[in-house]
Amino acid sequence: MTVDPHSDYHAHDPEDGEQRSEDPTIREAQELEARMRRALATKEDPLRDDESTSERLRRLEGEGARSAESADSAGEPPSQP
Repeated sequence: MTVDPHSDYHAHDPEDGEQRSEDPTIREAQELEARMRRALATKEDPLRDDESTSERLRRLEGEGARSAESADSAGEPPSQP
């Protein structure tokens, strides 16, 4: 796997409040970064017992899909993370 030293030049910082990139490739990387940040364990939100980061990511995506389905059935737009 190669490492591009300039890959973070256009990276989106979720704390900066800027809009996401119009470039589909960069936008995809920004969305992946946001999903991975949500899956990382923190002191305030530690991993469950016997749960890995990849398992947590799958669980969060499953919970997000269920909440989107329930919002669609209620006629509400899905919430934005």
